[in-house]
Amino acid sequence: MSCTTRFSHRWNITVLSFALIILLPGLLWAQTPSRKDWNNEADTMKSAIGLHYGQLAGHGVSFRFPVTWWLYAQVGGGIWHVSEDEKHNLGFELNYILRQDDKLRLYVGAGMGYFYHREMVGHSGDGEIWEKSEDWNIGGGVGVEYLVGTRWAVQGELDFAHLGDSGDIKVIPQAGIHYYW
Repeated sequence: MSCTTRFSHRWNITVLSFALIILLPGLLWAQTPSRKDWNNEADTMKSAIGLHYGQLAGHGVSFRFPVTWWLYAQVGGGIWHVSEDEKHNLGFELNYILRQDDKLRLYVGAGMGYFYHREMVGHSGDGEIWEKSEDWNIGGGVGVEYLVGTRWAVQGELDFAHLGDSGDIKVIPQAGIHYYW
């Protein structure tokens, strides 16, 4: 099997997997609970800010906000620049709520992340030698979010992700902690 054929086969599997992840919530929509918030109608706790670590939704500060009561968007990322090492990333994820009660949310999610890394690896007669990498990751999976106390929530996910640096599809964890208002 040629390199082009292997790439095409992997790409087809990735596209089919991503399409299945996108279509699955629509198939499960009829089973979605009618509850529209975590606590009560007077205190909906819709938006959140927090920290997140993951290959799809980014490393760093994250924001969660509702698109509608059963679909949440999450944007996250961070910047780390020192004199010889530059890193930044940005991730976006959609979470479709399957089940929810007063303390727990079960959801499926799909997302993508961009990761950039540039590092100085040495010097030559012409100046500094820099090594650079840019990666796009795409994937989706299942997650759970648990409300701790009245405002804080911890989040954990297991996702199938197509990692841009290697081209592999791997199961990866993601985690976060958020404060809802």
